Amino acid sequence: MADEKLKNVDFEILWEGKPSGLWQRFLTSIHMNFTTYQITKDELIVTTGFFHKKTNSVELYMLKDPDTSESIYQRMLKIGTISVVIDTHGTAERQGTKIWLKNVENPAQVRKILRDAIEVDVMERKITYFDKI
Repeated sequence: MADEKLKNVDFEILWEGKPSGLWQRFLTSIHMNFTTYQITKDELIVTTGFFHKKTNSVELYMLKDPDTSESIYQRMLKIGTISVVIDTHGTAERQGTKIWLKNVENPAQVRKILRDAIEVDVMERKITYFDKI
C-alpha cells in the first residue's frame, strides 16, 4: 500500500534546469554537473552535490520579488542569475534570505514562470498581503 502512495505523488514540474556557464556546460557535457534547479507547482527546489547530495526546497508562497541580473559575460552566453527573497512572515529565522539560481538559460522566461507559479500558489492558499504581515 505504501508503494501505491509513492507512485501517486505529483510533483508537476513546471521548469527544470542546470547552471549553464562555460564551466557548467563542460561539466554537463561529461555528466558531472550535479546542480539542478526545479520549479514545481508547490516548491522551488535546488539540488547540489554528488558525494553529499543536498536538496533545499522552499514553498512557493514563502517567496517574493523574483529578480534577474545579467553580467556582460552572461549576456554573451544568453544566461543570467535569478534571485528570489524568502518571506518568513516576520520571523528572524530566514528573513531576507535570498535564493540564487545562477547561470540559468533564458532567465527572463524562467523568472516569469517562477513569478506566475508563486502567484498561483498564493491564490490557491488564499493568502493575502495582510496574512503575510
